Amino acid sequence: MSNQDIFTIGELMQKSGVSIRTLRYYDSIDLLKPSDYTAGGHRLYSKENLSTLQKIKSLQFLGFSLKDIKTMLQNNVAEGAEILKSLNNQKQLFEAKKLEIINILTDLDHLIETIDNEKTININIFCAMIQKLIFEEDTKKWFEDHYSKDITDELFSINNSEEIDLGKKWTKILSSIKHVTFTGAIPSSKESQQIIESLMELMNETTKGNLDLITEKLPSTESFSFPNPFTEKEQEFLKEAMEIFRKDNAGFRF
Repeated sequence: MSNQDIFTIGELMQKSGVSIRTLRYYDSIDLLKPSDYTAGGHRLYSKENLSTLQKIKSLQFLGFSLKDIKTMLQNNVAEGAEILKSLNNQKQLFEAKKLEIINILTDLDHLIETIDNEKTININIFCAMIQKLIFEEDTKKWFEDHYSKDITDELFSINNSEEIDLGKKWTKILSSIKHVTFTGAIPSSKESQQIIESLMELMNETTKGNLDLITEKLPSTESFSFPNPFTEKEQEFLKEAMEIFRKDNAGFRF
């Protein structure tokens, strides 16, 4: 056997992508023994060892345990039913991963279209948008637990263009709230109250006219951590501005 057919443990690691620590573990459980040793006791591997290691990786890909792989390699055969079961399991696993990737790509497209043409993006608002997407299923589950199926279905039955349009509106209104707070506008000012009116109208649009029903029940429900892009100062401003708006607009349908 030529020197080109012999690998050190480091060379085998580079060729296989399997760590030295793992190769040593395989040796300790008699799954993959070195073909020889140097005079100094260092492991040496052959091309046959490399081929065996590739078989181990292939069977691991199908979800087999090291114990099962060892038996298969020793017997050089496996039950057809076991292989078929593992193949089906891996297919289901990758189908789930495929769906997850498709959902992630959809979310990224949504974010791209929502912030398109925005010169600057407030990081707090942007992170809240991401959190909304990440926890959308949890949010829907929360609504299902606290409101009727009809209301939940209505709230979450929204097409992509509607969602993007709402996202743009929310980005604009949240940015406006942050701006007036930053500039020191008082909650009772005309500008502040106009923003609150726009906010209320957008909330009603987002809840598809169910804002009254939803807000009436909120105090009695268990808390849920909805994405919040506001600082404490901004929350205090909002609270005061909304109280003023409610007093001055008793006939406004929230």
